[in-house]
Amino acid sequence: MLLPFLFLHHLTLCLAASSRQAFDPSIEYNEAIDNGTYGYYPAYTFATEPEITSPKTNWLQWDPSCDDGLLYFVTPRGWGLERPGPSILDWKGELVWFEHFANEFGGQAYDFMVQTYLGEEFLTFWTGDDRVRGHGSGTYFMLNSSYDVVHEVNAAGELAADLHEFLITPEGSTALMTIYQPYQFDVTSFREFDVRENPKDEDPNWIWDCLFQEIDIATNELLFQWRASDHIDLNDTYHNVWGTGNRDDPFDWYHLNSITKDGAGNYLLSARYTHSITYVSGTTGDVLWTLGGKNNNFMDLGDGSAINFAWQHDARFVDLYAFPESYTPPREQKGIETRLVTLFDNAAEDQNYEYGLEYSRGLLLELTYPTPSPGRQAPAPGTDLRHKPSQTREDDEDLDINELKVELINGTSPSHTVRVIQSFIPPDGVRSSSQGSMQILPQESGFDPLIFVGYGLNAVFTTFASDGTPLCNAHYGATTSWERGDIQSYRAYKFPWIGRPRWSPKIGVSDDDVDVFASWNGATEVAEWVLEASAENDGDWEEVARQDKDGFEAFFELADSETGTLRFLRIVALDVEGEVLPNGISAVLDRGYTASFFPDVVAQQIPERLSQASFQKVFWCVVAIVAGCYIAYEAYRRYLGWKQGQPAIGAWRWRGNGYHLLSDVTV
Repeated sequence: MLLPFLFLHHLTLCLAASSRQAFDPSIEYNEAIDNGTYGYYPAYTFATEPEITSPKTNWLQWDPSCDDGLLYFVTPRGWGLERPGPSILDWKGELVWFEHFANEFGGQAYDFMVQTYLGEEFLTFWTGDDRVRGHGSGTYFMLNSSYDVVHEVNAAGELAADLHEFLITPEGSTALMTIYQPYQFDVTSFREFDVRENPKDEDPNWIWDCLFQEIDIATNELLFQWRASDHIDLNDTYHNVWGTGNRDDPFDWYHLNSITKDGAGNYLLSARYTHSITYVSGTTGDVLWTLGGKNNNFMDLGDGSAINFAWQHDARFVDLYAFPESYTPPREQKGIETRLVTLFDNAAEDQNYEYGLEYSRGLLLELTYPTPSPGRQAPAPGTDLRHKPSQTREDDEDLDINELKVELINGTSPSHTVRVIQSFIPPDGVRSSSQGSMQILPQESGFDPLIFVGYGLNAVFTTFASDGTPLCNAHYGATTSWERGDIQSYRAYKFPWIGRPRWSPKIGVSDDDVDVFASWNGATEVAEWVLEASAENDGDWEEVARQDKDGFEAFFELADSETGTLRFLRIVALDVEGEVLPNGISAVLDRGYTASFFPDVVAQQIPERLSQASFQKVFWCVVAIVAGCYIAYEAYRRYLGWKQGQPAIGAWRWRGNGYHLLSDVTV
């Protein structure tokens, strides 16, 4: 009877050993993770937090400069995740904090970052209804360092906050956000409406209009609002109308995805469906200039690489002196502005690879233009496609679609120029059909920043040197998931962050009572784990093992910790000074009465891989089974006796007169 228990016990040990190996992170490349052997989303699970998963980050390239004290901020989501949510990862890509914010739409989170509000650091992200393809209707959350939801921010008026952007302005008290709204607008020039062919066409002429608002976070007061259809021509779009344009399915023509505000009080917008970056007046809402797309104002000083971006995201102004080693600004001229702009060039849109290069890239651009003033307007585009419906020239046959695009949109006024300072090209050639980000990571004074690029729909992030050299390249999903939507993150960032949870560390023990596990979701200041034990849980705790924190979940082997038969265990989290962190002592783990039933000498007589605790479990299981069998036998015997009318049947009598002991036989 003991043999099956021994077999199961050794099987448990093997599984536990395998699990421990999976929790031993490395910065070495694992081909099996990358090629889909473990599925589209290879993930860790945890004994102490069974509802949490985190990606098995796979490093294709590594450089020590990427261990810069910053943490990774991503929002893993997609078809491959049952419980998506904002996630913080450490320098190895190991989990630091995760939480699933459940709602009726699946709880998918977007745009997870650290921002400063009234001098305090907050985590911010969006969640809501993202079932409308490419945008959403929901709420932005702001969490403090203890992961309490302190603010829930919504759009002003009757509108709903979209998922693309929530950016706290340099003022520190107001925020910018994107909004998508079904809006009546004439689209009959884009397609014919036929109710017989499509019953939804009964109510035609609707667009998804894009707005942005600047609001006061504390009061939700609307400070500024801008509507795309009031300032941008629908014919500037590159997006196909297909069968959309009715109330049930409005035409998504602009697709605003980023907003930033500069020191002059004006706004920089990125709209992917017009391939354009637009600079908007903060007083009138007028367009001051447009970079890229059919209404481009800028003359490319190079080969067209500065204006041939397509379906882009995340346009930002960058400080003119942010690259002290590699870039020298031109001499100042009165009335002339020089600006640096970064953006993420997708070069793809929903598996449409018609426009753009064969890979996504980060771009650092230099723009020069006249200083905006109330009476000064941007020059007319070099060529305006709205006035050239044929879009043809004699030598068009010799140009591909991207060369033709550059020829048609390139500006001719030397007052507005643009050039590429640096491109950041992915080492694995990834091309992302949606989402994506580019972030400047400042270094020590006098040194160029590093560049951090997230690839949106595809589970990749890369750190570059300022000269475009890839330094660190990581996949947090299999390459077989690319362009499928199984694992993605709208943007990816790196930030400093200190998390001090109000909850305590978690402690757990493996099923075979061999390993003790410890974790503390969200705590960033743990330097060491200490395992303590006590025989009576009376406050007399003794340290039995300690180890440096390495990864989300630690484990201690009881056989190696000399706990002997001590019944009670707990975990203590220490900081770098060796002090116990606030809330840093776990609940007490009670191993049960059997933990103290056998002395150590008995355990030493058990085979090497059969621990004392496991032997106790096996022994008491056998005792319980034997006792249960006897009780069942006795109950059945008495039942038969009652049925035969012999309530006092002697020992071992079976079925009345069927069998008897010799002493019961009479001659």
